[in-house]
Amino acid sequence: MLHHPTITVKPAGEPHPLAARNTISASQNSSEKEPRVPVARFPEVLNDLRTKILDGTYPPGEPLPHTEDLMQSYDVSRQVITNAMRALKEEGLVWRVANKGMIVQRPPVIIEIPMAVERRNEPIVFMNACMSAGTTGHLIEQTPRTVRPPEAILESLRLDPDHPVLYIEGHGVVDGQVVCLDQWYLATEEPEAEAASADRSSDVLDIHTQLRQAELDEATRLRVSRGSPLLDITRITYDYTGQPLHLLRRLINPQRVHVVDHRLPPTSP
Repeated sequence: MLHHPTITVKPAGEPHPLAARNTISASQNSSEKEPRVPVARFPEVLNDLRTKILDGTYPPGEPLPHTEDLMQSYDVSRQVITNAMRALKEEGLVWRVANKGMIVQRPPVIIEIPMAVERRNEPIVFMNACMSAGTTGHLIEQTPRTVRPPEAILESLRLDPDHPVLYIEGHGVVDGQVVCLDQWYLATEEPEAEAASADRSSDVLDIHTQLRQAELDEATRLRVSRGSPLLDITRITYDYTGQPLHLLRRLINPQRVHVVDHRLPPTSP
């Protein structure tokens, strides 16, 4: 009998662990400005901008002040502001939008989801995890299509080289932001066959997890900097005879999603 997943979350109200306790004030009189020391001022500028984002001084959805304005306010070089923006982007607090500048994002609400879940239960488990974290989220899938997959996929699914595979691309959204990218490969030729396979026992999983850097397209979709660490998970689900049913490749932004109970049997709500 499948059991309800135990999903633990970090309370949405907790302050961001990187939030600074104090802010620094901008110089008011140019005659009183101290000489610029970019390396020494960078941590102060970064901490102050971070704190003002987290306390709502710069609200979500609004752009940060222009680079020139920040340079003048903090009396620092352009390089200091550029480095601060890069760090804030890597933390998931801002995102560059063409012709608008650096837009403030909502502070991350981290959800914790299990990977040992039967395919048919993925949407409800993901949604419940988001609700438990005090936010909204869901999985979105495109229309299935039959493809000739890469050789490595065929080998993992133990299929002949000319065997067609049902391919489904999707992604997970939390609070309006994409947090994971999914690629499903099903060892069936038609969507009806997939539905039938869901009724078969699938209590054996093979899960491989690695950390790798985000490529440009992935970084753009997940709103992270190129080269940021991403969690790359491959999960193969087998039926009761040991035959692979489907393979999931899920790319996760670890700043937004934590994966739990990797090795437990499949769970069901």
